[in-house]
Amino acid sequence: MEAGFPIQTVLPLVIAAMMLGVGMSLRPADFAALASAPRAAVVGLVNMYLVFPALAFLIAASFPLAPALQVGLILLAASPSASTSTLFTYLARGDAALALALTAISKFLPVFIIPLYVGLAAAWFTDAETAIRLSFADTSERLVQIVLLPVVAGMILRHRLPAAAERIRPWVTRLAVLALIGLILALVYRERHALPGMFVSTGPAALALCLLGMACAYGSSMIARLPWQRRSALTIEVGMQSGGTAIAIAAGVMASPAMAVPAAVYSLIMYVAAGLFVWWQRGVAERMEVETAAERD
Repeated sequence: MEAGFPIQTVLPLVIAAMMLGVGMSLRPADFAALASAPRAAVVGLVNMYLVFPALAFLIAASFPLAPALQVGLILLAASPSASTSTLFTYLARGDAALALALTAISKFLPVFIIPLYVGLAAAWFTDAETAIRLSFADTSERLVQIVLLPVVAGMILRHRLPAAAERIRPWVTRLAVLALIGLILALVYRERHALPGMFVSTGPAALALCLLGMACAYGSSMIARLPWQRRSALTIEVGMQSGGTAIAIAAGVMASPAMAVPAAVYSLIMYVAAGLFVWWQRGVAERMEVETAAERD
């Protein structure tokens, strides 16, 4: 499956607009929680950019997936955290400040992480006939142009013209999201005959990645003796990936809509998994509050 024109041309512009909106929502203070909780930050970053991608490689090699789907699973694992992860952490009564800081830094690191991991995946999972040709330098350059620079520009705009940034940010974000949805729907319609089989074949792998990633994050947080609020934040942060960004990069930057399928499937699964985790953690929080109140009495 090929992205084709105009999708391959328009999608990078849509990504850049989305990242500009993200940048206008960020402040330097958003990163402060990483400095105030260094142990949690290290555990979180190791899980997000070492453990989770390693699980993706293992699962991609273990499940019967087409090469483009295998590489797409790695792309998803290297993508930024979902912006909604902070909301889910808040609902779980976790450390929302830590979640926000990790989400903020995740908008920068994938510019360098994605070309590395996706390049390795393309070399590992594809042969000479089906090779997905990716240049680390070219991919990094394009991601800098459509991800990093717009985020930085948005932050500068918010710092220099906060009132203007506050006024235009909702419109930029809404228009970019609507454009992304429209382009994704166009891709789905065009590839409607091939997609059902890909969804069925990718589902078990996406479910395994989500559950194992969240389990590893929670388990390593327990080993590190982090408070339950930070365990919740890290578990949700690892489990919730920005499927929209991964889809846009797959189709717009790498011109391979097939690589976007794992992100689409994972996005459906992760909200169910994160929702169940929030429900469980709220029960834990309520029990902790009861026990604390009983001790005070």
